[in-house]
Amino acid sequence: MCDFLVHRTHLYKPRLSSILSLAHHQSSSSNHLLAVLRSDHSIELWNTHDSFTLERTIQPRNASHSPELVIWLEKYLITAGLDGQLIAYDPITFEILTSCHVAGGAIWSIEKHELTRRIAVGTETGHVNIYELDEEASQFSLATSVCKQAARIVSLAWHTTDDDFLVAGSINRIYICSTKQKRAIQQINVGKVSATSSRRGQKDTIIWCLAVTDDYTVFSGDSSGRTCVWDAVYGTLIRSFQTHRADVLCMALSSDEQTLFCSGVDSVIVRIELVSPKSTTNTATATTTTNNDPTKQWIKTISIHSHTHDVRSLTLIPSRFATIRKKENNLSNKLMLISGGLDARLLVHDIIRDNSKPPVLWRKCFNFTQHQNKILQKGNYFLFTYRDYIELWSIGKEGCANENGEDILERAPKNLVQIKTKHQARIDTVAMKVKKIKDEEQVIIAVGDTLGLHVYVIQGLDPQSQLSVTPIKPYSDKQDIEQSFSSITNIIQLRFNSSSLFALTSRSQLYCFSISPYKLNHIISCLSSTLRCEISSKYIATADRYGHVVIYLNSTYSILTQLPQQTYQCTAMSFCSDRLACAYANRSLIEYDIQQNEYSDWTRKHLTRMPLQWFSERSPIINLFYDTKDKLFVIDSTYLSIIERGKRMPGTYTKIFNTTNQTSSPIHVCKQFKYLLHVTLLSSTQVFVVELLPSIVEQCLPPALKRKRFGT
Repeated sequence: MCDFLVHRTHLYKPRLSSILSLAHHQSSSSNHLLAVLRSDHSIELWNTHDSFTLERTIQPRNASHSPELVIWLEKYLITAGLDGQLIAYDPITFEILTSCHVAGGAIWSIEKHELTRRIAVGTETGHVNIYELDEEASQFSLATSVCKQAARIVSLAWHTTDDDFLVAGSINRIYICSTKQKRAIQQINVGKVSATSSRRGQKDTIIWCLAVTDDYTVFSGDSSGRTCVWDAVYGTLIRSFQTHRADVLCMALSSDEQTLFCSGVDSVIVRIELVSPKSTTNTATATTTTNNDPTKQWIKTISIHSHTHDVRSLTLIPSRFATIRKKENNLSNKLMLISGGLDARLLVHDIIRDNSKPPVLWRKCFNFTQHQNKILQKGNYFLFTYRDYIELWSIGKEGCANENGEDILERAPKNLVQIKTKHQARIDTVAMKVKKIKDEEQVIIAVGDTLGLHVYVIQGLDPQSQLSVTPIKPYSDKQDIEQSFSSITNIIQLRFNSSSLFALTSRSQLYCFSISPYKLNHIISCLSSTLRCEISSKYIATADRYGHVVIYLNSTYSILTQLPQQTYQCTAMSFCSDRLACAYANRSLIEYDIQQNEYSDWTRKHLTRMPLQWFSERSPIINLFYDTKDKLFVIDSTYLSIIERGKRMPGTYTKIFNTTNQTSSPIHVCKQFKYLLHVTLLSSTQVFVVELLPSIVEQCLPPALKRKRFGT
């Protein structure tokens, strides 16, 4: 393995957005999506079946649209927020199907009932309204208005089978509502708490979250840090826990209704279990009985201290959806607890139902580590993409070493130009191409945002020249290119090759433009749910959510071949002459010989015999590319790996990540980077690396709730 000169930059500092709401959708196929709603009102779709791979991000198409809550109603994604809108999205393209303004103003809470396809919303004016979504998901209709209270409805919980039983949380009170009688049949007075200052008297108690079991037991989390257990039939308090030092913002109840998790401002996740006092150690036997057993009681068991800031949302999913857990036999006793909040990251914990083992932090998921089209590098220039603007930089030039032996730069990286979007439109994806005309270089940048597709030509990049940015103007001869660009919305990915521009949309349509002159040549209808594409001078490859990879001929735009379907989706692709390398969500690698229409010899003899530790790494592969025909670079958020062809793979149980790589091994792993965002080759001996240090991530976060540490 040869040595590389590394251009390492920390200039990219993305704006971190906290997590507001989580919702998981499970189906019979491999389509298990986790919707993550963030504070910038974008919605991320993570595939929990494919090792928590970030599939795409849905940007708000309207500046006035500000969702705060997200749920799944069957296969439809529903959002609601303080703008008072209910919005339903298409299950395939995730474009807006229908929307409506609810009665009562801002929406503070939302709950669904799967059996009746109804949605309950709690509003600012104290209304609890129930809406129905028709079979075609073409419109919402107001079914009934349950009750009207004096204060806003902050939280809701609906009985899973009894659609007449709805619980609403407000300020100082919990209301038990009957949807058939259209009124509150029970009122539980939670009461106020004493304030720290005598001048303020007593503080109102806000019921932030609710949960209800099949035996009509209600759980509530409030602003005083208490988690209470109520008998909803009689309106009496069963048990109260001072689980937190500040507000309890969210809770999640397991499917067997034996375990409850709650968290809030103090970032601690607390587990509460239903156990029998006679045999508290044998909780596995206790879970086989019913909840209304009088000998059983709710107790607080463990606390999880993994988050650093407020936890805003919790959700539980069966462990069989986690890829790495499919090898284990007893899956029914395992859960995956997903949490997110102000620290902008998803945490996934392994949970044992019978509490025989402590929770294990299985995965930390950052969205910026899986954004593949936010950072680009071509030639001597690199491009940073932010929410509503892009920055073009020039790469620094290396110089000699100083007195201490440290390398210094002869020319530092320079920010050449910043391009902002119109009307603060959100950027979905970008592409860049460097074109040399005579002795002058020009950069062509394609930007796909919520308004459409835009192409800019940047000239005068030499220090002696005047820099200019020119948008592509419409042509008058039979083709209005500006009108064609603006009509292309919901762009997932953009790609350039030597003479063409390709735009992949959420409707699985691949638009093929020629660059000189700018003209729409063809529209390829790809497979449904196509997520990514890769372009070369001869071929086009597309990959969808279900493990299909299709190769098209670039000259005729016709299907050339289709690779065998895999269990997991393809996360990265790269061409090298007539070969296509693919990386899948379970970290498996294949190389396909397009001319022979079969897997290459390297795949059959070597890539199928990778060490087991290669698959134990939980971060998906975000990029791969060829250096020469004999070296393949593989990048994830933690490791930069180089795999050489023609060498025998190490043994099955070889430790490739924990020990120093041997020269004879074909797998070489570089572990000196943290949060790798982008890696490309500048030349045969130089590598360009963009990383985001954990210290920079911590600096971007707001202050957390102060904790008293021992000895301080």
